[in-house]
Amino acid sequence: MVRMLPMSTFRPLSLSSSAAPLIRLSAARLSGSGDGGGGAANPSRRIALFHLGSAIPQAHLFGIKTPKMLRTDGNVIEAATGGSMAQASTAVTQEGALEWVKKDNRRLLHVVYRVGDLDKTIKFYTECLGMKLLRKRDISEERYTNAFLGYGPEDSHFVVELTYNYGVDKYDIGTGFGHFGIAVEDVTKTVDLIKAKGGKVTREPGPVKGGNTVIAFVEDPDGYKFELLERGPTPEPLCQVMLRVGDLDRSINFYEKAFGMELLRKRDNPEYKYTIAMMGYGPEDKSTVLELTYNYGVTEYDKGNAYAQIAIGTDDVYKSAEAVRLFGGKVTREPGPLPGINTKITACLDPDGWKSVFVDNIDFAKELSDL
Repeated sequence: MVRMLPMSTFRPLSLSSSAAPLIRLSAARLSGSGDGGGGAANPSRRIALFHLGSAIPQAHLFGIKTPKMLRTDGNVIEAATGGSMAQASTAVTQEGALEWVKKDNRRLLHVVYRVGDLDKTIKFYTECLGMKLLRKRDISEERYTNAFLGYGPEDSHFVVELTYNYGVDKYDIGTGFGHFGIAVEDVTKTVDLIKAKGGKVTREPGPVKGGNTVIAFVEDPDGYKFELLERGPTPEPLCQVMLRVGDLDRSINFYEKAFGMELLRKRDNPEYKYTIAMMGYGPEDKSTVLELTYNYGVTEYDKGNAYAQIAIGTDDVYKSAEAVRLFGGKVTREPGPLPGINTKITACLDPDGWKSVFVDNIDFAKELSDL
């Protein structure tokens, strides 16, 4: 006859005490053949083994065959129990994720936002800002059209992806989005051209406050701001995307660890009560960077419905999604292929709710070659 034990009999082994002894779990004990009387194995040992094993699959994702807290020797599994096992396994997995993220082949691909009149916007970008229309696609069954514009081909340059949704002629930009940056050799000349074409200039050319770089601000037909920065020749004229954040240190930590970006510089301007951090995958004068802005005392912003996301190339969308989870982000689209084109992507939000999409590098290259 089998005697059922009440639930109170099961007392899970605590793994959080720093004074707990080393746990030694043998296969014989777990099978019940080594308990001296042929009875069932201690349930707490089964629970302990379950928790130890549950940390391994996530670690394997980043190439860690065995967590540092585990050591296998024949039929024996040993684990030091100083501190929480869950915390230890997470730390090991984060270490593997950090190493992988730094080695991943990442590049900012494009920025996506919505416009109310696609032809009018294309005209402004090509005639006033000097961009080229790279491609245009109409998805009539889903009632939208995309246009890709930039200063060079998509396989080597950062570009803008404009989205026009049928029948929608106006969007709310909100207060969180800041501006796009464009490097030009002569800001005054560019501003004069924009004025001649009927464009809107919101800041006349002049030195930046507290510095020597000549800048100006203009707006496109939908009200998106562009900062013109006077620089020498550069391989990446579309050089900045500025977003406002509520906790700059938190954002820097997230983009360094989850996205593998480098903090290129940080500048505090107490006179005007703001701090900026430039982050990216290469130097500011040769690549596009993310400019994060913190305004003293402001922790939240209205994101509106105009700005959408940044796309980033990666060698593995599955590992990218896991790294985002590990370092405080939220995955909003699980990694996998897009229906119809089979390009693998994953979408996520940073701690402030700004959206990014990771795109498989090989799939993206194939998508471009098939155009």
